[in-house]
Amino acid sequence: TPYRGFLIEAAPSMNSLLKFDQTGLANMTAALEYVCRKLPPDRDNDAIRQYIAEEIAAASSRGRTSLGDLTNIALDAVNSYLFPPSRSWLRVLKG
Repeated sequence: TPYRGFLIEAAPSMNSLLKFDQTGLANMTAALEYVCRKLPPDRDNDAIRQYIAEEIAAASSRGRTSLGDLTNIALDAVNSYLFPPSRSWLRVLKG
């Protein structure tokens, strides 16, 4: 899938992706795909996809590999990217 390329770029080396089993890689890809499809079209770009992929890869390397965990981590990454802590007041306005 096109999303897997972002995961490959997010991993510091190909060896770091090789340590995940097939299910872990599938969960990483599924979480990234799911969250990227939820991005508003005007905010969807390579930079945010790369950021989400990096967060997913980091969490996976810490042992959080379930689809639910990775999806929640990806959603948190979107929120922190779109609404950085310095702009947290926007969260209240956006609902």
